[in-house]
Amino acid sequence: SIMPRQEEILVLYGSQTGNSEQAAIDLAEKAPAKLSNDEVTVTARHMQLDDFLEIERAKWSRLVVIITSSYGVGQAPLGCYKFRAMCDEIGKRKLSGMLDGVSYAMCGLGDSKYTTFFQNPSAINASLLTAGAWRAGLLGKADASGEGDDEQGKVIQRWVDTHWSKLARVLAEDPPEPEKLQNAQKKTLEICEEIFDDFAPAKKGFGGALAIVVPVVLAVVAGAFFSGSLDFLLNPEEEQS
Repeated sequence: SIMPRQEEILVLYGSQTGNSEQAAIDLAEKAPAKLSNDEVTVTARHMQLDDFLEIERAKWSRLVVIITSSYGVGQAPLGCYKFRAMCDEIGKRKLSGMLDGVSYAMCGLGDSKYTTFFQNPSAINASLLTAGAWRAGLLGKADASGEGDDEQGKVIQRWVDTHWSKLARVLAEDPPEPEKLQNAQKKTLEICEEIFDDFAPAKKGFGGALAIVVPVVLAVVAGAFFSGSLDFLLNPEEEQS
């Protein structure tokens, strides 16, 4: 028998109050059992959208699930600032084709009490489509002011339940050429390095960033020690107020 193909999906979230994060965790936990079969063995990881850019270095999987809210006046919530800015840049420059090969499913959270309801999910969705990513299924719209069957938690649950088959359909197809996903990563990193001052360029060999961090940490610890703010280490039996 043929070995099943290994597929990893990334569940990416931006969350101000924890609702999007919880939905992302739940989905990532259920995904392997819901999506694995004789053909594919699925694993899933969840992380903030900004961590996807900064820590994961924008290494796009063929299928990503995005769950994010809006915050304030249609802005990005925690963990989504850089991702939103990157998406706005895609929209501004009309960078079509850079996410060719990437499929995504997306559920947005918001509160219709605000005039800027759903602005952040809408902006991200529009930019991903501009960039050539393909959306599986409908853009979920979970309203914090919804009632009855439209209560936010129920809408998220319905969206998840109706999208397993759509995610499975993406994973059943032949994977995109690796070059496509590599190109998506390269282009995403290029934008990030251009628009963010504090976005470290891709690591060139080992030691660069690490070599800078260690002396800084030592200096901070030494400074704290000499200023007496680490006295509790010398007198551990004293109660710290």
